[in-house]
Amino acid sequence: MKSKLNKVLLPAIALSLMIMAPAIAEGPSRTAGQQQPLLEEIAFQLPTNNYCSAEQSLDFSFQLSNAGSTPADITVSFYQQDGGKFTTEGTSYQQIGSTIIPGKPFTLKGNATGLYHINFGNHLNCNDRIYLGKISVNSGKASLLARGWVNMKGAVQNIEVNGNQTFELAAVPTTSEAAAAKAEK
Repeated sequence: MKSKLNKVLLPAIALSLMIMAPAIAEGPSRTAGQQQPLLEEIAFQLPTNNYCSAEQSLDFSFQLSNAGSTPADITVSFYQQDGGKFTTEGTSYQQIGSTIIPGKPFTLKGNATGLYHINFGNHLNCNDRIYLGKISVNSGKASLLARGWVNMKGAVQNIEVNGNQTFELAAVPTTSEAAAAKAEK
């Protein structure tokens, strides 16, 4: 019985440890308590590759909420198909508002929401449509929620940013900020 144990079971255990050991060694290299650095920006797609004309216009609406209690210094940017920046101020009508100006930094109060709305086909030329959005933090940290929609004749396509979950962004510290933080340690 002992010889069967030595011949079969021990080699199987040794083999499984050889297979598992490299996987364990490849784990995260950070030390306990060390956090992964936060992103400076988050990007998302806009589903605007639809029929577009004066008869079939596209409404685009977006909202960004500060999930934290302190102000957030942020910028929302939109990009056209060719990668060009889109900086047109939004429109407001029938209780749909626009408080965000694309590409322009602004401060969003704690627990407040910024809004953006624009129409392609009626208000702007369909060739001006935007396909990519980015939210970036300009200084400090921010805890944000964002979502939106594109509406074409009542057919609504949702825009999800980070799976409709809160996301954290942090600005890359300047040289003087990094030196001050290092001096504190």
